[in-house]
Amino acid sequence: MTKRYTLSLWLLFGFATALLLYSCATPVAPTGGPPDRQGPTVIGTSPQNGTTNFDGTEVTFRFDQFVDRNSFRQNVSIEPDLAIDFDISFSRRSATVSFESPLPENTTIVVKVGVDVTDTNNNKMDSSFDLALSTGDVLDDGEVTGRLIKADTGERESGMRVFLYREPVDLNERARYVAQTDTSGTFNFGYLSEGTYKAFWVDDLNRNRRWDRERERAQPFMQEKFELGRGDTFDLGTLYYTRPDTVSPRIDGVGLLSERRLRLRLSEEVVWDSDSRIAVTDTLGNEFTMAYPLYSPIEDPNVLFAQTDDALPEDQIFTLSPSGITDEAGNRLRIDFSPFTGSAQEDTTGLRTVSHNSGSGLFPDEPLEIKYTKFIDDDSIVDSLQVFEGDQQFNEWEAVEIDRHILRILPRNERWESGLRYEFRVWNPWESDRERINPDIWQRNQLGGIEFEVINTDPQVPKRLRVTDLDNSILVDTTFTGTSIEIDNLPPLEYKARIFEDLNGDGEWNAGRIDPYVKPEPYAIMRRIPVREGFTSEVELTFPPRLIEVDPDAVPEPEMPEQVEPPDQE
Repeated sequence: MTKRYTLSLWLLFGFATALLLYSCATPVAPTGGPPDRQGPTVIGTSPQNGTTNFDGTEVTFRFDQFVDRNSFRQNVSIEPDLAIDFDISFSRRSATVSFESPLPENTTIVVKVGVDVTDTNNNKMDSSFDLALSTGDVLDDGEVTGRLIKADTGERESGMRVFLYREPVDLNERARYVAQTDTSGTFNFGYLSEGTYKAFWVDDLNRNRRWDRERERAQPFMQEKFELGRGDTFDLGTLYYTRPDTVSPRIDGVGLLSERRLRLRLSEEVVWDSDSRIAVTDTLGNEFTMAYPLYSPIEDPNVLFAQTDDALPEDQIFTLSPSGITDEAGNRLRIDFSPFTGSAQEDTTGLRTVSHNSGSGLFPDEPLEIKYTKFIDDDSIVDSLQVFEGDQQFNEWEAVEIDRHILRILPRNERWESGLRYEFRVWNPWESDRERINPDIWQRNQLGGIEFEVINTDPQVPKRLRVTDLDNSILVDTTFTGTSIEIDNLPPLEYKARIFEDLNGDGEWNAGRIDPYVKPEPYAIMRRIPVREGFTSEVELTFPPRLIEVDPDAVPEPEMPEQVEPPDQE
């Protein structure tokens, strides 16, 4: 008997220990099944949203799945910012916020759960959640909405923060209210009291509800301040935000693979054109020779291969001075490496094709350009070229040019023949075979256009329009006045259009200023505009409604009407 009783006690102790460990451990989602892509959702609260005469000391959020507890702690706030201290505790799929300081009387407060709360698989919430309570009889019901969109791409992202201040506004203080965008780029301030407000977007890097003017990007809406009455809903409209890239790309290191071939390690991906150069100079700054960008490998775009005109002797020291090479934002490439010595290694790089320019098709007079890994020094590149024009084969195509590492094939009579299909068989020495290229060649009857109608614009103000296809191989950049413009001779592809009113005439979009307030220049963007063969698509680009601002000092006194005797009253 004693033995059995002792064994039972040990089993009971083990079960209790396991239960305790399970209840204390951080919950995790079960493994197996399809990947979890859905973020957590609040399915209930205690007390209910909209409760008045609240006199409790805590609120509880119930989720549909386990949440990452640290992400919840970091993304809970109380609006307005009244310095209310609180603590957070958890019980399986619930989180409780306990107030450690008394709530003010007759005040609407919102316990806000931000979009950066994640589940245990790091999936974020789709939108923030507000639990509104009032310590008095009345729940404030003013509302402010708006949208944030990336100015360069037209994309929308969640988690962007908008600050809202109530008069009197002190931008050195913490924002009284903060809202975050959901996955559609929409934000919402709810349960606001009557008053005058000022809102703007802030890239709040340290999440401290203060705008750090030296470090944090901020942009205003089209209206600096607005009045909100009881029960009013105010739409701030759309703010197109930018995060300007002002950091120049760097050459962090140079590898001399041979006496004429350079391998440049870059801090970021760069772009260049046919006019780009890299001067190779000696230690006194004298130009020794010139190098030219060749290509960046797809698997490592932060590497750039270049080739020099002349060999770099191994007994000399060199440095580089690039020109015409930038990042996507237009910041010039600069050097950040020690001078390097030349090499006696003969260049044994294999000659092979890298890329060609026919991805979006060719215009009737546009040549086909094929890039190689190094300067073309093999006669077989031209000798082995075959061109098929419809059913006719050409083994000797006269309209061919060699431009360092580029094979350029031009139309024979200045234009590719209409109605014929072309196939180019280009020699690739690395494969000892011909590479086949079958480009679309857009003839005039296949081209279409886009007619843009601009809504809410001043016809007298210049507007700058930029139209690109989806892979940025086609670009139209123009300025016009009036309310409409037609862009023709576009291949039947999809396009993106960006337009702004150039109010100050500097050719650049001015996103506005917070303090002192400067209104942003009207801006609009539209993606995926289709163009059909032989047709002109009609598109409306809409600026925000123009606000009429009246200077009260400039308004004349109204004339008093003549006095009229009132009619007799019955």
